[in-house]
Amino acid sequence: MIKKLLLALVLGGILIGGAAMLTFADSSWLTGTTDKKLNTLANIQPGLGTVMIEYSNRMGNMYYAAKAKNWGMAAYQLKEAVEIQEVGETTRPNRAGLLKGVENSSLKPLARDIVNKDFPTLQNDFNTMVTSCNACHMGTGYGYIAYELPTQPITPAKLDTNQSFTKEQLEKILGDLVGNK
Repeated sequence: MIKKLLLALVLGGILIGGAAMLTFADSSWLTGTTDKKLNTLANIQPGLGTVMIEYSNRMGNMYYAAKAKNWGMAAYQLKEAVEIQEVGETTRPNRAGLLKGVENSSLKPLARDIVNKDFPTLQNDFNTMVTSCNACHMGTGYGYIAYELPTQPITPAKLDTNQSFTKEQLEKILGDLVGNK
């Protein structure tokens, strides 16, 4: 009982001390009117260039995970690609329609391929996605950005884990992309 009370007092002190430090921390970088502060915060949000770097890494990792038959990792990488895409939709709303279009036309088929553990079809759908992405880059004035599958995965994770996943497990990971939440 005494140990629990002592632990509670220590943790409480740490929380109070941390809150005090945050309250009195130098926040002079965020100054001005509310509108100016909001503009400052908006300006430090990642643009599509930053988002697309992670997006492309995730897509390459998804491809190589599927090739290694690590369907759980493939599903996870695709899910994470959608999450970073949503950041782009939020921070660059004028591109949200294009990003949602890619999700519907390219990512949903890839999700089905993962759930069905069908690498040959995934490979075809991946190539279609790359063509679509590069056409989008061209059409929006960024034709000098041409995605190409890297020669090896970027992830530092082991891809051939010999784990098996049920269709239901993969559907759960992929949620909305396959119509589940």
